[in-house]
Amino acid sequence: MAPRVPRKHDRVTALGHNGVLVVVDVDKKSKSADLQFVTGDGPVVEGVPWTDLRYMDEEDVNQADARSVRGNTEK
Repeated sequence: MAPRVPRKHDRVTALGHNGVLVVVDVDKKSKSADLQFVTGDGPVVEGVPWTDLRYMDEEDVNQADARSVRGNTEK
C-alpha cells in the first residue's frame, strides 16, 4: 500500500517526535513534509518522510472501530 500523501493542516504524530504536529508544507518530489507542533512551540521540523507520519484522523477511526467491536462482544 502506498503511503498517504499528507496535506497542509493534517494533524499527525511522527516517529522520533513527541506530541501532535501539524503539516505546514509538503514536498512531493522528496516525499517529505515540514511539521510544527500544534502549540506553535519550537522550530519547524523539516523533511520528515511520509512513512514516518501517523495521522490523527486514522487513529480516531481505529478507536471507533475498537469501541464498536468491544460493544458487540459485550452483549
